[in-house]
Amino acid sequence: MSASQSNLPVSYKANMPRGLRQLMKEKDCVICPGVFDGISAHVATAAGFDALYLAGSGASGSVIGEPDLSVITCNEMADTARMIVGVTSVPVIADADTGFGGPLNVARTIALLEAAGVAGCHIEDQTFPKRCGQLSGKDVVDIETYVERIGAAVHARRNPDFLIIARTDARNAGTFGGEHAGEAAFAEGVRRLKAALAAGADVAFMESPRTMDESARLVKALAPHPVMINVLPNGLTGNYRIEDCKRLGFKLAIYPCTGFIPATIAMEKSYSALRDTGTDLESCDGWQIKDFFERVGLKTSWDFDHEIAQKTESEVNPKKYEELEAHDLF
Repeated sequence: MSASQSNLPVSYKANMPRGLRQLMKEKDCVICPGVFDGISAHVATAAGFDALYLAGSGASGSVIGEPDLSVITCNEMADTARMIVGVTSVPVIADADTGFGGPLNVARTIALLEAAGVAGCHIEDQTFPKRCGQLSGKDVVDIETYVERIGAAVHARRNPDFLIIARTDARNAGTFGGEHAGEAAFAEGVRRLKAALAAGADVAFMESPRTMDESARLVKALAPHPVMINVLPNGLTGNYRIEDCKRLGFKLAIYPCTGFIPATIAMEKSYSALRDTGTDLESCDGWQIKDFFERVGLKTSWDFDHEIAQKTESEVNPKKYEELEAHDLF
């Protein structure tokens, strides 16, 4: 893809699922920082990551101004995904929650996300309404309903490379002890992921294994299938570094909060500074508005305009047609 095409419609990026699968073959662990809007997608791509993760938590806060409590809709997530795919050059994995309903809803979710150009998505076994996996009070559906969700996703995809990631929240579900859940909950999570993989899922994802020992056992129990880990600051799993994810054998690692938590902290400081000191100058750190535009594709946009103007002039020469007389037209 040329530089001038990087901001063109997502139809130019139809091979993103294949690209993600190739990355998984080439890399020990594919690191996917969380993005939640166009700005974060531009900045994360420029930082040089191989793939991105559209976090439902960040999108809920950014797109609809709500916490991650299953308020955001499938269409809103798909629209956000389409925009993010449109401004990045790397594969995007999307959070698809529970699939937003039964098998028919799951199928429509997959169709919308495939059309948006994402490389894959994860679907979980929480009850509806779901909530962020780090919050207490969540629970899971029975294993049959969960496997139906995964089976519907696998059956519905049109691109066989589109990655179906099966997520289970059994490790911290109320049914199995919630915050006090132990080995039985961990074993149930492994059981569910084995069933999901048998139903055709490509990757397994347990939300919040509690220790590094559990993480190592998880990867071993599900081998040779790839396993994804979710790393949140001061979260239930622990503050895994990239080296930890690689050493433990995870094939994918998502860091959902890399964008929206630091951005929120920075905005709180900047708005407070304007209120308290009467200026936002220090918060902007010497930037002008053009510096911001450059971070969100100004050069690419201008280059595209210039390229089209040059091609139009050299290949069509519209001025030539302005000089045509009536007798030249017929």
